[in-house]
Amino acid sequence: MDRLTPLRAFLAVADTGSFTAAARKLGVSRSAVTGHIQELERHLGTQLLNRTTRRVWLTREGQRYADRAGRLLGGLEALDAEMQSRSGRTEGHLHVEMAESVANARVIPRLPEFVRAYPDVSLRISLNEGVVDPTVSGADIGLRVGPLRDSTLRFKLLGRGNYIMAASPGYLQLYPPPRHPDELRQHRLIEFWDPDTGRPYDWQLVKGKQTASLPAQGHLIVDNTRAGLTCALAGLGIYEDLDFLLAQSLAEKRLIQVLPDWKRPGPPIAALYTARRPVPPHVKAFVDFLASVFGTGRS
Repeated sequence: MDRLTPLRAFLAVADTGSFTAAARKLGVSRSAVTGHIQELERHLGTQLLNRTTRRVWLTREGQRYADRAGRLLGGLEALDAEMQSRSGRTEGHLHVEMAESVANARVIPRLPEFVRAYPDVSLRISLNEGVVDPTVSGADIGLRVGPLRDSTLRFKLLGRGNYIMAASPGYLQLYPPPRHPDELRQHRLIEFWDPDTGRPYDWQLVKGKQTASLPAQGHLIVDNTRAGLTCALAGLGIYEDLDFLLAQSLAEKRLIQVLPDWKRPGPPIAALYTARRPVPPHVKAFVDFLASVFGTGRS
């Protein structure tokens, strides 16, 4: 039997506690994962997993097998990475999960550079407007916009933008541009939904050492940056987003910056990837590509 494919399926289920999550992590169907586990259990002659309709957990033998098999597979992957590094080859399959807005604005337009440089690397790209988390999605690399909380992953800080505000020329013809954050109360605001609090984010503005706070109005709320930008271009109000996400619309004069002296630091933008050493060459190559996209150094 093919020993590695069922083993990877088993370890994915052991790691995620779910056949569905394991299938997502491996990029295969749930039925394929189930088949691989059954094949492995038949081969070993023992039950590795307990299953109910609500949860999956390791048997005692399954835990022993997962511990030792995980070390063996990790060693094999490290050996493969070492040999590829020595041979100068960069190949393999790469699953990259990215924040949708940043991917479309910064990474995907530059992707042909990576494809030309590494033709033997196959790519699977997943876009996520929520929190990018490779430990959940099973991605090899995650491009996250937001706090860095993963202790099991390495990361490379790629950059950090500033939040700025803008509105369409048509909107600003109807409503004179505000001269101070307090005047935003007389405007229509396009606000962003905070899934953690179940309400839109409040507006927090910074000018040097000055700060201004404005409670969310709730007149128009979006939970997707593309939707927010589209609303702003349609003249529905003042919108706040990262400067590089609004740069093209500002350059084309489809949006005009509002209160340009007031802005606030955006969240970190980072590449999250495996902590094992050596880092597989195709993973390192893509992290270095991301660093070049954002103007930072090599990993």
